[in-house]
Amino acid sequence: MRDRDYDHSRQINLHRWSEKIEIDEFVTHIYETFLEQPKDNVRIQTKHLKALLLDLFIAWSDDPELCLSVHMTEAAYNNGQVFWKGKSIYNEQNIKGSIIKLIHRLRDAGLVGFKEGYEGNANWYGRLSRIWPEDSLVGLFKQARFDCFDITFSEIRATVILRDKDKKDVEYLPDKKTQKMSELLLRYNKLLHKSFIDIPSLNIPRIELPMKKRRRRMNKPLFVNISHHNKFVRRIFNNGTFEEGGRFYGGWWQRIDGSYRKSIRINNLPTVEIDYSALHVVLAYAYIEIDYWNATSKDPYDIQVRSITNKEHARKIIKLLLLLSLNASDEQSLYKAFRNQLDYEVYTYSFPDNTLAEMLSNIRKAHPLISHLICTGAGLKLMNIDGRICEYIIEQFVRTDTPILSVHDSFIVQIGQEDRLKWLMQTAFEKVTRKEKIHVKFNDNLTRAQFYAHGAMDRQWFYDIFVNIFKNEGSDGYQVRMKKHQTWLNLE
Repeated sequence: MRDRDYDHSRQINLHRWSEKIEIDEFVTHIYETFLEQPKDNVRIQTKHLKALLLDLFIAWSDDPELCLSVHMTEAAYNNGQVFWKGKSIYNEQNIKGSIIKLIHRLRDAGLVGFKEGYEGNANWYGRLSRIWPEDSLVGLFKQARFDCFDITFSEIRATVILRDKDKKDVEYLPDKKTQKMSELLLRYNKLLHKSFIDIPSLNIPRIELPMKKRRRRMNKPLFVNISHHNKFVRRIFNNGTFEEGGRFYGGWWQRIDGSYRKSIRINNLPTVEIDYSALHVVLAYAYIEIDYWNATSKDPYDIQVRSITNKEHARKIIKLLLLLSLNASDEQSLYKAFRNQLDYEVYTYSFPDNTLAEMLSNIRKAHPLISHLICTGAGLKLMNIDGRICEYIIEQFVRTDTPILSVHDSFIVQIGQEDRLKWLMQTAFEKVTRKEKIHVKFNDNLTRAQFYAHGAMDRQWFYDIFVNIFKNEGSDGYQVRMKKHQTWLNLE
């Protein structure tokens, strides 16, 4: 038995879905051959088994070494930690705690490996139980008459999530507003599902997160899988109200930094990323009816930090503290969040409380008109505004079946779509905030305007030349992934 890295894992996803008859036949075969017991409710057992097998198949397809973390106490399935007991908007397949016994049956049949979890305490972190497909199940996966592209999501899966102050999902009655949001997200997720979104340089499609992102895991490496099934997007609202939060979350591109994002291709075309400059500060001013960029041209993060002579370092540090201060509820939680998120490999400075307090005081002095919003949790209201801006932009792209990726205050589109995106960013900002002036920044990728500067004027020629240039470029792994995606879409 080979050793496994139990920390190389992700949470199990019991929302997988497929209407493909070959998958139902596969599930029935597994159940009748290995698991069936007298007095079973066959319909419920096979429904739960299908949810398990689909995610085990996805995990194995994406990364054969990956484990799935899973709750093994019925209480977790009864109180909303995993699902609410019984019917729930968050539990479209009505998964219950009985799935635990099914996992044990799969383990006893030698189909899945199992490592029991343990509770944490003040001295060490707890860990959920882990499961993974054993060789016997992998052999059956290899013989299956379906592949990962046949697995998608249920169209009734909740995409508009409402959470309480403890960040737990809470039930709500859908209305016209939430129904409209859900319908857009359904169309958007379908568009993402059929779009090939990848990074050509990655032979193995995963990226290790930098140190600052893995402090909670006691310096164990954390990875982002660049996966076809890691693109599902939801909107999450906070504090039990649809007036706070509402950002779009879920795509793997949101978890990687700009140095990797600039290499993203959509349907094998290079991309351009455009972001709103200082969006949350500008939204804070808009919240009090001031058009920031009409009132001043001053960089909102140009605030001196004593003992830091590197101006770019000082700006990045002030930016982090200011943005976190708009989200924090008090100064102590702000300081904790700042220390947790600062990249100490780049910024080798010390930040005791008195230093952070001085920096925060300087921020208040530089922005007296919005100082009353600092350390009050106002950021969730600002997120609600930028969520509505994002919604408008995504809706316009979905209408024309054009893929777009959201990174909260920035957007990624295929080269050739950047002028349209810039115009929509302006339009959306005006429509939602009723303010006029924005500043945007392009990443340093090639744009169509730059390409046209060399004489390319015909749109079809422009598209064809890029397709031909990039058709066979990229790592072997990238080419294999793209070929599989194109075959699935019957593009070849």
